[in-house]
Amino acid sequence: MVVPPYWVSRDGKVFRLLRSSQFIIPDRMRFVLRAVPIKSNALDTGVEATREFDAGGVLDKVANHQAIQTPEETFEQLWQQLQQEVELKYG
Repeated sequence: MVVPPYWVSRDGKVFRLLRSSQFIIPDRMRFVLRAVPIKSNALDTGVEATREFDAGGVLDKVANHQAIQTPEETFEQLWQQLQQEVELKYG
């Protein structure tokens, strides 16, 4: 599954999907997927799903040749979560 750039909810509302990832000091990685309504007002900032990882834990897994979740897999999981949250808020 691939996260699309735009999405139409069940009730026909169109959202733009914004992906971001960042390293947060001291030792965290944050992945954010946000659904922003195309026709929004100043009060409607959309919905976001986030996931944070301990960077040290990920580096330890890499050093020990263990499998780690790819960024794309993380965004796919966030996408599933975000769809549910959008339907709850706007559905």
